[in-house]
Amino acid sequence: MLLNAHGGSPLATFDERGGTAEAGFQRLASIAVRLVSAPVAVISLVDGDGPYAAGDGGEGWQHRREAALPRSLCRVALESGEPLLVRDAREHPAVLADPTLWLGEVGYAGFPIHGADGRVAGILCVADSRPRVWTDEEVDLLSSLASLAARLVSRRAAASGVQEALAIAARSASRRGVNLRMLKKAVETMTLGVTVTDLHGRILYINPADARMHGYEADELIGKHARVFAPPQNARPLAPESIATAEGWNRETVNVRKDGSTFPVMLRSDIVRDASGRALGLVTCCEDLTQRKHLERELLRSAYYDAVTGQPNRGLLTHRLELAVELARMGQGHFALLAVELDRVQLVADSLGRASAEELLRAAAERLRECVPPDGMIAHVGGDQFAVLLEDVRGVREPARIAACIRSTLTSPFRVGGREVFSGASIGIVLGEGTYERAEDVLRDSTIAMVRAREAGESQYQVFDPAMHAEAIARLHLETDLRHALRRGELRVHYQPIVKLETGRIAGFEALARWEHPTRGMILPDEFVPLAEETGLILPLGLWVLEQACTTLRTLQDRPGGAGMRMAVNLSARQFTQPDLVERVAEVVARTGIEPGSLELEITESAILQQSAAVMGMLHGLKALGVRLHVDDFGTGYSSLSYLHRLPLDALKIDRSFVTGAGDDPLQIVRTIVAMAQALGVEVVTEGIENPGVLSQIRALRCEYGQGYLFSRPATADEARALLDSGLSW
Repeated sequence: MLLNAHGGSPLATFDERGGTAEAGFQRLASIAVRLVSAPVAVISLVDGDGPYAAGDGGEGWQHRREAALPRSLCRVALESGEPLLVRDAREHPAVLADPTLWLGEVGYAGFPIHGADGRVAGILCVADSRPRVWTDEEVDLLSSLASLAARLVSRRAAASGVQEALAIAARSASRRGVNLRMLKKAVETMTLGVTVTDLHGRILYINPADARMHGYEADELIGKHARVFAPPQNARPLAPESIATAEGWNRETVNVRKDGSTFPVMLRSDIVRDASGRALGLVTCCEDLTQRKHLERELLRSAYYDAVTGQPNRGLLTHRLELAVELARMGQGHFALLAVELDRVQLVADSLGRASAEELLRAAAERLRECVPPDGMIAHVGGDQFAVLLEDVRGVREPARIAACIRSTLTSPFRVGGREVFSGASIGIVLGEGTYERAEDVLRDSTIAMVRAREAGESQYQVFDPAMHAEAIARLHLETDLRHALRRGELRVHYQPIVKLETGRIAGFEALARWEHPTRGMILPDEFVPLAEETGLILPLGLWVLEQACTTLRTLQDRPGGAGMRMAVNLSARQFTQPDLVERVAEVVARTGIEPGSLELEITESAILQQSAAVMGMLHGLKALGVRLHVDDFGTGYSSLSYLHRLPLDALKIDRSFVTGAGDDPLQIVRTIVAMAQALGVEVVTEGIENPGVLSQIRALRCEYGQGYLFSRPATADEARALLDSGLSW
């Protein structure tokens, strides 16, 4: 439908809009721009021909479009003969060594074009104005385009060589009386087909390559008319009187073999003349395009269809969506886009293997088709994500019905790799009613709604509204600011005292991160830590907090009465993805000079419940260092005795919600957890102690430690030292 709407894909019509190699180079550059969504693509040849550029024609890319091969980053690919993929050209060693090679590009990909002799004949390059990580699919596409360019180079060289040989032979024949055998010697070893006919079309000579191409022996064809190669509908003889003024011409057509089968060819014909200019005959070079056409079809399929599911890919979806957006803007139709994220695909890949994950994706695509109307498009846009484009729909009723169907069908078990596997999906819905101008905005908003659906729980769907976009923009700004916060010194560590309830005196502190934003003021961890977890910024942030906390602990231990002081520091689940976590903690402990036993690492239940071999190994490795391990916010997750007794824990930390909760007996859960901890032989730290009455009740339960606003709010390092020096007790 898309291809018809757009008049055919650029690959499907390759070579149909002009037969010269030069036109082919130009079209290949245009195809490269479109397939990988790059601002500019250039084909430059070693012989100095070109360059052939496509894409942005503005002044900003002028130097990139016109640069000679030796004076650009293409030189690296030219010299190595290998593809060059660069995320940021400004950081490439060749540019750093010779800045004149940088022509304004950031993302860069260069692919050698090899001639028939195996030497590099040119470079196909694409450039972007932003950093670019080139995907495997993009690399395959560009490599295929470079192969097509290589064919054009070889074809041009072969045709040029044949014509030159024939011209030399013809001139020699007129001077020395050499007969047709001279021409035969010139072309009989050519791999390109060559046929010589008289002015009436009778074959005077055909080289072995051309005869084999058509399924004949050369001797069979001498004296026959050349129209034996043409289908009846294509046999249009050239009138002898028109030959007098004819020049060389190219055409792409279909030829017929001896057995009647047809195949695509490129023909180039030239009139051979004597010294006086009188026409002697016709020389036609024939190139079999069968392999190239097959390559073009494969390239077309790989450009627009996903190899795993066989469904349209993101590129084809985007083109179809562009058309839908344009029609909606003109008031000629409405559409809806559903973004579908399949659950547990990565888990299947990790446990059963990549092949099983791909089997799950294929099965999911088949189930989607059960819910989507025949004229709806299902696309696999990458990873565990699909998209469904519905056209000619008004309102949310039909998209919501389809979303409910998808949710239902995907929650039924799949049979994958000989096992029963359960999945589900989070679905975001966008309604296109003429307010959008770009397809990428529709894709963006459907993803935002999908993320909201995921946050709402498994197998949910959400309809996009503009407020979601505003929140996403604010979140993006916050993420950008957070990336700069560490470098700018905007992060702080505050400390809240932990009191030993038996004595009422401070036994240690918990380190809590704070962000002193330059315009928003103090931002609490509940707002920025989840974002740091999601983006991976928690790794440098967590290490920095650990370093600051241990340094402060050392100063506290050096003060009077602080010798046994402890410091609690949170470790997030994301930090357990660091394979060198234990080594990093050991380095900080050694560098700050604290006793390992004075460091308490608070670990969330979500990290513990992973129970992977790597996580369990890290926990035991941390315990071997001598540090203490606490379970943070115990009771808010999925705690169970089945895993607690297997872990090297020292304490459970009861979440404040169990202390400040409503009801006749708000401490009932606390009482239960204390009893559990005593049975396990571990200590208990209770959060949320905010008044003397609660303190008295917690003491009565024989909790070892307490923490809360009754003792102190989180304070700066200086304030924490002053609090310790005050000698307060409760």
